[in-house]
Amino acid sequence: MKKQVFAITGAIALSLVGIVGVAAINNAQAQNAQKAPVILVINSAQIVNQSKAGKTIPDQAKAVQESVIKELEAEVNKLKKDIENYQKNASLMSDEVRQRTEKELQVRQQYGLPQRQKIVSQVFDQALQNAQNKILIESQPIMKDIIEKRGATIVLDTSQVMYAAVETDITQEVISILDKKLKTVEVEKISLAEIEKKLREAAKAKAEAGKKKN
Repeated sequence: MKKQVFAITGAIALSLVGIVGVAAINNAQAQNAQKAPVILVINSAQIVNQSKAGKTIPDQAKAVQESVIKELEAEVNKLKKDIENYQKNASLMSDEVRQRTEKELQVRQQYGLPQRQKIVSQVFDQALQNAQNKILIESQPIMKDIIEKRGATIVLDTSQVMYAAVETDITQEVISILDKKLKTVEVEKISLAEIEKKLREAAKAKAEAGKKKN
């Protein structure tokens, strides 16, 4: 599982800046057709990491991560115990039961646990990204207001810029206003049991849909 739980993804930053940038261009293009472009820059990662709401993400993410890791560890320990019990009692089993039990344990060891870990990691990453997205979405109208007031025609994320003058960076201005509107953001809690329940429901629904087609 990823340890850096508060890093904003580049795709989010580009998506956000793209939306705001296009809006700014569309609003100002007609009026500024004959003028030099007014360029502003913004650091989306800083908005997530340095805003009050963004600062509530790491501790929540850590708690969610630790909780689900405990569930995975419990699954690992259960598998170890089942393997030990099999090794102790294999000689007492019939050939059919022994082969079936051995196959089940192998599947759990080779596929079950790795698959669980992968799914949990994906769900965790999505929960983290959703929390970051909430902050960025909330910041969009703030950016739009600042862009319109400054008459900007182009807005770029600092990740796309080699150099920008300090006065062109509106990041801290956005954060200052955002902090008054959004104090915290929730990182959705996840659990292995809930994930598996949803997977079973999805598999059941898929199977039923397949029966209806046939």
